[in-house]
Amino acid sequence: MFSSVFKTGFRSLNPLESLQVTARRFTHEYAPRFKNQTKKQKGRVPVRTGGSTKGNSLQFGQFGLRLKSEGVRLTALQLKEADNAIMRYVRPLNNGQLWRRLCTNIAVCIKGNETRMGKGKGGFDHWMVRVPTGKVIFEMAGDNLHEKVAREAFRKAATKLPGLYEFISKDSLVRVGIKSVKDPKDDPKINYFEELKKKPTKEYITKLKSQQPEYRMFRAR
Repeated sequence: MFSSVFKTGFRSLNPLESLQVTARRFTHEYAPRFKNQTKKQKGRVPVRTGGSTKGNSLQFGQFGLRLKSEGVRLTALQLKEADNAIMRYVRPLNNGQLWRRLCTNIAVCIKGNETRMGKGKGGFDHWMVRVPTGKVIFEMAGDNLHEKVAREAFRKAATKLPGLYEFISKDSLVRVGIKSVKDPKDDPKINYFEELKKKPTKEYITKLKSQQPEYRMFRAR
């Protein structure tokens, strides 16, 4: 009897088991998977001046919500409130599915008001993500999901978030700026490997040499 009590008590104090419980992250949470909060600088929201379209179009669903105004910082609490507004409206109707395209992986640390300067950045407060112009926030799909239903759900979600947002579908153009959009069909696809073979750079030649057997034989010695 004494041994069984001792074993159960020892298991509850095992640091590895307690770490597994506290490090678990559910799919509906906006916190990142890592447990340690590394303090980071505030930084700036990126402005895509080169016409990048990464993350600016639909990848999974039928309809989406995209940032139309200047880049903003969104907290995990704001995204969660928008998430709840969407699922509260769509789920009872047609069993809709939601894709969350953002990951709040920037730790925000704050200090109290009227605090003396120095002595560190302060304690961890919440998670945040930097969202550039044209970034897709949410995507939605469902059985017999009507466009009017998706528009109303995303309208309610946009009221919970700072900035101006637009409703997009698979036929929408890709946004590359606040006032500029482009059609991805008009953008020719470039094979950069073929371009490098025509005009190889010094780094590309070095990379090709490193793959030859006479160089691979004496690697990591």
